[in-house]
Amino acid sequence: HKEAKFRADAEALAAKINAVALKVSAKASSNGKLFGSITAKEIAVEVNKKFGITADKRKIIVDDIKAFGTYNAQVKLHPKVTADFKVQVTEL
Repeated sequence: HKEAKFRADAEALAAKINAVALKVSAKASSNGKLFGSITAKEIAVEVNKKFGITADKRKIIVDDIKAFGTYNAQVKLHPKVTADFKVQVTEL
């Protein structure tokens, strides 16, 4: 019973996350290249702020982000529930 409730809560949260594009700001040089890259750790911080959950950086799946633009990402909320969302990288 407890496991079913946990999964239902994760599915409800996944529905909320799927509908949102997360914005992350980063510093860039004068020619528009990012200093470093956006990592799963920074995305986890933004997910935590926006949704009030504690998303572990190891549960966020994202390619290396080294330029401005919009990228696809996933967060595992439960072993059988994953939320897909967009990460929009803008200049700080």
